[in-house]
Amino acid sequence: MANLSMKRKAGLVVALLILIGMYFVPVPSGLTVAGIRTLGCTLALLVCLSTGALPLGLASLLFMMLYFLLGAASSLNTAISGMATPPVLFILASFGMSAAVSESPISRRILHFMLKIFGKSIRITLLGLMFATALVSSLISNVPVTAMFVTIGLAFLNLYQNEDERKRTGRTYMIAIPVAAMIGGIMTPVGSSPNLVAISTLQSVTGYQISFVEWMAYGTPLALILIPLAWLIIIHVFPPAELESELFKKFVDSTCVKEKVGKQEAKVIVIMGAMVLLWILSSWITTINLYVVAVVGVAVMFLPGIEVLDWEAFKKSTNWDVVFITASVISLGNVIQENGLSDWIVEAVFPSEMNLPAFAVVFVTAIFVILMLLIVPISGALIQILAGPLIAVAVNAGVEPVVLMITLCVCATNCYLLPIDTVPLLSYSTGYYQMTDMPKATAPILLVLALLCALWFPFVSGIL
Repeated sequence: MANLSMKRKAGLVVALLILIGMYFVPVPSGLTVAGIRTLGCTLALLVCLSTGALPLGLASLLFMMLYFLLGAASSLNTAISGMATPPVLFILASFGMSAAVSESPISRRILHFMLKIFGKSIRITLLGLMFATALVSSLISNVPVTAMFVTIGLAFLNLYQNEDERKRTGRTYMIAIPVAAMIGGIMTPVGSSPNLVAISTLQSVTGYQISFVEWMAYGTPLALILIPLAWLIIIHVFPPAELESELFKKFVDSTCVKEKVGKQEAKVIVIMGAMVLLWILSSWITTINLYVVAVVGVAVMFLPGIEVLDWEAFKKSTNWDVVFITASVISLGNVIQENGLSDWIVEAVFPSEMNLPAFAVVFVTAIFVILMLLIVPISGALIQILAGPLIAVAVNAGVEPVVLMITLCVCATNCYLLPIDTVPLLSYSTGYYQMTDMPKATAPILLVLALLCALWFPFVSGIL
């Protein structure tokens, strides 16, 4: 506890030094004073979030004010612009969807179905758990899904009698679950809030609207290929300990939901099914809005006579830190675009003209985004920072902007090089692995992801 307290104090001191020091940094060529202030605010915010110097929600709200007070944003409206955006409303709706699914036997039915197929050994069971996590995460935000399946994973680990074997297997499972959730989040536009940020940014900059089915054409095959490859890498780097067959069978049986589908569960299935159908139809019926479907669908769950969700319980279960962080990074992205910081960063890396084939441009972009996660380890913020400049890079390289935008989103969403993003933090907090453990398994996964993006995205773009 003392170490955590010292870490927070050190983080707060470093953040303050950054905010003070940005007033004495000379302005580089191509950047403005506002750009320097924005860079300082960005670094200070990241230090606060990664060290826990301030509570996450408080830091997010405070920095939205600092964007304006310290001269990064030209107006208060720009500084708080992220608060009134569709992705924030969708995140609120996603917690409602998560509560509806987790409070009914649906997730356990999915898990049991996967385990009946894959439940042959500890290693194969992990593959089934990863597929189940990814499947649920394709329709519900990564954070609540990870929380749900981490709880299931912890129950499974309690079957181990030997402490060393439990810790060894716990490291494998607790790294695999957030990885699977983030991979599943790229399957559909509604699988992760950064997807929606990317879609809205592409539309605002280029006027191009990605449909639900078009996004799935890019993301779903990629995720279905990446899940087993990620599984192979994780169990190779961190082999789990095998479990006695009786205890293993006990766990598989414990996931079985014996009762028939009840009225409440049927209501959730019908409402969620209708939402998915509308999301798919939005690819052809442009008047159907993804965000409206999500919010109205969750609102229906509260109505008298349906009452799948309870309003008071929903308020308590909603992770407001995630809501405020998302709003803050969207605001930061708007500020960054306003003062040209994002253009300055990309121009320093990418040449004005790139005579490379499309797959090479995509691969370079993917590696660049993955490395940028070390500097800006929050996917929503990174997408906001790089979206506009990468669209310009796509135009200069003769690549469709949608290809680099989806590359940016997919690589940024898979933010698990270090357990700093909210999603891997949920499993990191269980104490089963160290900060340095994750990159040993996830760095190879991210390299494979970059290669798959380079091979698949230009091909799909050519077909579409």
